[in-house]
Amino acid sequence: PPIEPCPGEGPRYGDFKCNHDRTHRVCAKLVDNSNGQCKELAWNDDKQSFWQITGQWNWKKYICNGPNPGDSWCICMWATASLITKVGCDNVHINCAATDVPYLLGSKHDGGWDLTSARECIKKKCPEP
Repeated sequence: PPIEPCPGEGPRYGDFKCNHDRTHRVCAKLVDNSNGQCKELAWNDDKQSFWQITGQWNWKKYICNGPNPGDSWCICMWATASLITKVGCDNVHINCAATDVPYLLGSKHDGGWDLTSARECIKKKCPEP
């Protein structure tokens, strides 16, 4: 099935979908934007956010505001693998309908990361219909 737009993804791809480049294929929920609060989600027992765990700069304001306001973003497959390794599959927030599952399942490495943990987690969280 075609993938859905990732709610919160910025305008870089035009259609807000996670299927355009070689790495940004996973739509992950990064914030709680209910009632416009734009609060970073905690991904582990230490209450760390996606940005603290992956060491990337925090772009949550772009997720919560237009042109496609939401709670998610198309993240790198390597960042997905890193998160799963650090916090466990059960603590990773994936929007399956907006993730390019077949592409990820067919990928072995990204950004120097082995994607085995990401593939196993996605298979568990996003079973094929």
